Amino acid sequence: MRIKKIAILLFIIILSNITVAQDAQEIIRKVQSKYENITDAKATFTQTLKGSGGKGTSSSGVIYIKKQDLYRIEAGNQIIVTDGVTSWVYSPSKKQVVIDNYKDDGNTFSPNKFLFNYPENFYSDLDGEEIIGGKDCYVIKLTPRSGGSVKSAKIWIDKSEDLIRKITISTNQSTNTYTLKDISLDAGISSSKFTFSPPSGVEVIDLR
Repeated sequence: MRIKKIAILLFIIILSNITVAQDAQEIIRKVQSKYENITDAKATFTQTLKGSGGKGTSSSGVIYIKKQDLYRIEAGNQIIVTDGVTSWVYSPSKKQVVIDNYKDDGNTFSPNKFLFNYPENFYSDLDGEEIIGGKDCYVIKLTPRSGGSVKSAKIWIDKSEDLIRKITISTNQSTNTYTLKDISLDAGISSSKFTFSPPSGVEVIDLR
């Protein structure tokens, strides 16, 4: 009888794990369906960056995203822009812009990966539930499928709207957290948002 009880308990545990895995995949499918049918997105956000020493800084701004690796992040004293080929990092306070080729090793941080392509680049597991900005959210833990700068990540998905409300990305050097607000899908963002012309009098560092 004891062996039978143990066998039943093991069966329940295995079944429970399978159900959790199915739930995580179902959540991902719903989010993917939501984002696959849009061309662009805009949101305000708050960002917290913590270094390996534990010190953190916070900022807020606006993020613009378009498929095919186009994005623009305006936060604090920095603007980051890429058209999928070239990247610009502009610091108004330093009067400096750094230009480089857009790099994508499969795991480098790009907002597009976490909104459009994360199932292709990461293994996903349901990691609980949490309230973000008054919204009930699922927490999905992401583990990179291959090596890269991103060591782990989490996304918080709105249960009712299937929208990503929060993203945390961890590397060996830092942990970066974005909390998204005022999300607007298919906002009709002009392609000019994803190119950058340095203002006159600004130091240009071209690494291409």
